[in-house]
Amino acid sequence: MIKFLHCADLHLDSPFKGLSSLPEGLFQRLFDSTFVSFKRLIDLAISEEVDFVVIAGDLFDSGNRSLKAQSFLKNCFKQLNSHNINVYVVHGNHDPLDGQWVDLEWPSNVHFFDGSHIQTLHFEKQGRIVAALHGFSYETAAVTDDRTLHYPEKRDDLYHIGILHGQADGYSGHSRYAPFLLTELLKKGYDYWALGHIHKRIDLNLEPPVRYSGNIQGRHSGELGEKGGYIVTLNHNEVKSQFYSTSEIDWQECRVDLTEVDSLQEVIHLCEKKISTYLQQNKGVLLVLKLTGQTQLYHEFLDGTFIEDLEEILREEDYDSSFVHVVAIKNITSPSLQEEQSMRQSAFFQDLQNILENDTELQLAISELSTHRTARKYIELNEQDWEDIKQQAEQLLLSELHKNR
Repeated sequence: MIKFLHCADLHLDSPFKGLSSLPEGLFQRLFDSTFVSFKRLIDLAISEEVDFVVIAGDLFDSGNRSLKAQSFLKNCFKQLNSHNINVYVVHGNHDPLDGQWVDLEWPSNVHFFDGSHIQTLHFEKQGRIVAALHGFSYETAAVTDDRTLHYPEKRDDLYHIGILHGQADGYSGHSRYAPFLLTELLKKGYDYWALGHIHKRIDLNLEPPVRYSGNIQGRHSGELGEKGGYIVTLNHNEVKSQFYSTSEIDWQECRVDLTEVDSLQEVIHLCEKKISTYLQQNKGVLLVLKLTGQTQLYHEFLDGTFIEDLEEILREEDYDSSFVHVVAIKNITSPSLQEEQSMRQSAFFQDLQNILENDTELQLAISELSTHRTARKYIELNEQDWEDIKQQAEQLLLSELHKNR
């Protein structure tokens, strides 16, 4: 039997782009959150008495990793070493081997996979080899070829674990690095595939497990829910897995239906009630509220003044322990059924709908930004981002239509 921790996408030193406007105390806690989450994973590995830890890429947020992040990681690995716990690491697209950093001397329990080829490392327990781990590190930031053909097949009675930082075929919303087909992974006959790169927990296959553990700390509203890692036990043909949440701050999204609401005071009450359900002990929550439904209050929200005031009313001021902070309130309400039908019959609205349903038009609208060397770093848009943009555009244009009627 072997027992190990699978985690990935630590992104230590993440700058949390676009969030510097948060209150200073909250932003500092968010900035430290990747470190806090990983320290909790180290404590978990020790308390669970695992044999080793697998990190499937992107330990750091960039190739130019800071001395602070490296020193922190080294101390965590030294702590594992004192408990005879090994660490197996691949580097991903965010922290490739050709990056710039201070070259530290790592503890003897830490094993980094080479770049350019698939490497096999063996784990010994009680004096005999019991497991083979296969993987590779990114030699540069953009590894775009499928390397799964080069992973060796299982041909013995050892436990075999594949480690791969890449994107499964058919999955959108992330950079297409080291693409692979699930069918090719299953051909190898491994007992477990520890995947990284996608920041969401996904089981591509259950028997054997082919799993994205997700990142260890959500960094924006597109990375919702609890984050952490998996404790995995392999015992002959039996596999047991348990997810553990270690994230310091969770991103959550909540819908508030205003269909039956007829006063602004009731809107405030409903929002406060919803927010209270997200409070968790010793954890922070960054919450995005979405106002929905067909409501007679629709026109009260059009100029944005009430939304801005509502954000101020609902926001926390104490970020020391447990809190729920409303990051944004998105208005996706619609007017009463009769008024909306009247709007939708106008030629302007018909043109609007045609544009919003045509992704080519939207891509054209941001083409200059997407090819700009600096701007393109900030507009990596996933499917949910596109939906939000469409909803906001529709709200803005409907607002203008209403004002001009």
